[in-house]
Amino acid sequence: MIRTGYALGVAGLAGALAVGLTTGAGGGKEEQRQPPVVQAEPPASLKLQKAAAASDNISYRMKLTMRSADGRMVIESEGAFDPMTATGYVRRPQDDSVTVELLIDGVRYMGAEPPLGPLPPDKTPGGEVYGRYGQHPGRFDRLSLAGNGMGALGSTGPDPATLFKALQQVNATVTQYPDGTLHFEYSTHGIPADPTLETRVSGDVILNADGRIAKVTMQDWWQSTIKRTVASGQFCATLELSDYGVPIHVDRLKDVVPAN
Repeated sequence: MIRTGYALGVAGLAGALAVGLTTGAGGGKEEQRQPPVVQAEPPASLKLQKAAAASDNISYRMKLTMRSADGRMVIESEGAFDPMTATGYVRRPQDDSVTVELLIDGVRYMGAEPPLGPLPPDKTPGGEVYGRYGQHPGRFDRLSLAGNGMGALGSTGPDPATLFKALQQVNATVTQYPDGTLHFEYSTHGIPADPTLETRVSGDVILNADGRIAKVTMQDWWQSTIKRTVASGQFCATLELSDYGVPIHVDRLKDVVPAN
């Protein structure tokens, strides 16, 4: 695709140079005009690649919503991240707490804060130590939301730069609707942990006015027979990205222990 785009660009440049040379060197003779060069629109996959590149190395806010096909299970996460400083946060409300991941200069902390509402009847106080964070060894350059961009979830991971890489790895087909929305589809067969696993994934990518990724929606269907019975399921995910270039600051923590 890159070679094709490069060839189209060279053809356009060659045509422009040909027009300039013939019109500028007429010497009083009738000018020989070449027909205008009509360049083809870049392929959809190249457009997505450019959008992912434009969305890389710049801070942003995000919201990820995952739901089962029947709508009974909904998981929402929100946060912000600056890849240049490897600093950001993500919060995922649970019934008994709010799971929080913090990244401060590449150091990862995981902890919990009080729930947004009252505890459910089957939960008892004291199950979580609110405000205490476990520090993970090593350094990281991205948040771990949605499984570190692995597998199908990589298509709607928190880092927009992973989108195009994830789709490349699974050899996705990328097309474009008339309104400019990009569409992708792919399927996978087997993973080391489950050779029988089959997945079919389709999704749409909407760009903002600056050509950056603004929204990704994805539908996933999977089936496995590893336990000698057919198990299958569906889920949907929506990733919203906004406020590119926003300053990101995360306060230092007071209650930190080594992560288990």
